[in-house]
Amino acid sequence: MTKPPVLRVTLRQPNSEASRLVLEGEKITMGRSADCTLPIRDRFLSRHHAEFLWTDGCWHIHDLGSANGTFLNGARLEVIERLREGDVVMLGDSELQLGGAVESAPRISVDDSNSGLSIAIPIKQIGDMTDTHRDQNAEGLRILNRLAMELIEDRPMSELFDFIVERVMHLMAPSRCALALLNSDSKSFQSVYMRCRTDSDSQDLTISRTLLEEVVVKKNVLSFNDVSQDENLAMAKSIVGQSIRSALCAPLVVGDSVLGVLYLDYLLTQRTIMEADVRLVAQISRVAAAKLETTRLREESHVKAKMEEELRTAYVIQSRLLPSRPPNIAGYRLAGVNRPVRTVSGDYYDFVERPDGRIYFIIADVSGKGITAALVMASTATAFGIFTKSDPTPADLLRSINQTLAPKTAPSKFVTMFVGVLDPVSGVVGFANAGHTPPLVLRGGRVEVLTTTDMVVGLFPQAQYRDQATTLSPGEALLMFTDGVIEAENGNGDELGHDAVCVNAAAWHGSDAAGLIERLEKSVLGFSGSTPLGDDLTILALSRDGG
Repeated sequence: MTKPPVLRVTLRQPNSEASRLVLEGEKITMGRSADCTLPIRDRFLSRHHAEFLWTDGCWHIHDLGSANGTFLNGARLEVIERLREGDVVMLGDSELQLGGAVESAPRISVDDSNSGLSIAIPIKQIGDMTDTHRDQNAEGLRILNRLAMELIEDRPMSELFDFIVERVMHLMAPSRCALALLNSDSKSFQSVYMRCRTDSDSQDLTISRTLLEEVVVKKNVLSFNDVSQDENLAMAKSIVGQSIRSALCAPLVVGDSVLGVLYLDYLLTQRTIMEADVRLVAQISRVAAAKLETTRLREESHVKAKMEEELRTAYVIQSRLLPSRPPNIAGYRLAGVNRPVRTVSGDYYDFVERPDGRIYFIIADVSGKGITAALVMASTATAFGIFTKSDPTPADLLRSINQTLAPKTAPSKFVTMFVGVLDPVSGVVGFANAGHTPPLVLRGGRVEVLTTTDMVVGLFPQAQYRDQATTLSPGEALLMFTDGVIEAENGNGDELGHDAVCVNAAAWHGSDAAGLIERLEKSVLGFSGSTPLGDDLTILALSRDGG
């Protein structure tokens, strides 16, 4: 059976940089479970959510019966589908794009031929060029000093690669020079920056696997000379096939990590590489690696600072969408709290008081986290404020919000939502549930779970919702919360669960709305202990005095 080719994908998640991944095997499983080939930390994924399959000579995608579905190019996956370059697979709040970034014209591949070596020096044994042979190394020292001075100037990362390669071309006059960054597997290359002396020189380069291991794993600086006169080198197809007469390869080392390689070679032209050349290129690779790393860290810091500033602004705007205080209603208490795990939240709650004294309320949870979820949350808040003005039933309110959001949200973005309206005179609470965590009614020493629910908001414009009702007698309360409560995990990875919340809540009868929120928060935090919450925590409570 033919071995399937590696599958290159780019993973994108909210508030995280894109990750380029190289996956191998005939079956690649994805999900929240650690035993998946590709574990993805996303609360909207099932433990074993989907898989890539190599069948009939091509890659396919298969949903494994996940709760929230798998989407291929925006369409929900119903059967096993064939994949093509550039396809986008959505799983929960995560996106996988096949092929990742398209490789540029220069390309470095790896083969299994066994290249002989002329010189191999461990990078850690490359000392300062002023240590010994001062006179012999005077020219090399001048070159390094000049390069170091030129690298003082800050350049964007995209320009820095070209600059380093051009300087090596000028200093060493090779036929080709390449600066290549490694993939996470350290066995292949993710980015290649190459310069050729003439247009006729090929930009495709093959390096033997053994040579790459010498550079990356053993951190050796390598050279080989005059292929035609070396029996071992003459057998290396990766060298002979490219008409390479001599070449040099050095690791780009930062600390204990190898970022990539600096490679140069001489095609057809006779050029003997001396030990002094090896040591000089090793020093150049050290300077280049250090500059590349500091530039990367600087640019990441700038991006992070900009993102943090934008998030702070978003937090201020979003906090104004939440109620500053609940309405004051004789005989009732209302309270709510929102604890985002990040700067901004996809959770939402609110109250609206109507002229006749009735109170509309809502608690909602947008799929995903971060800015994208916060934007959907803002749309939900706007729709709630507008549609309550016409005094709709809860089901009609959900229907109007859904018809507004569904055509404008991505297939992977939806909102679970519980809306209600309180008649303070009778104590009747009309409500409708769109896939939200079942609320609890605390009656005496028992807990009633409002389990009946309908379709989530934001997926299907024609979704229908049902009006329901319950009555709060004096001393009774309605407790609502997002799934950040029941999905809170302890140090063993166990979830708190809805049943445990019900058991605890049975002892909270008589507490007012604020007291219920305080008790539920303590219950969640006591269960999770030192384990950070993985999702936003939002609680809404309505209690009736007396009893």
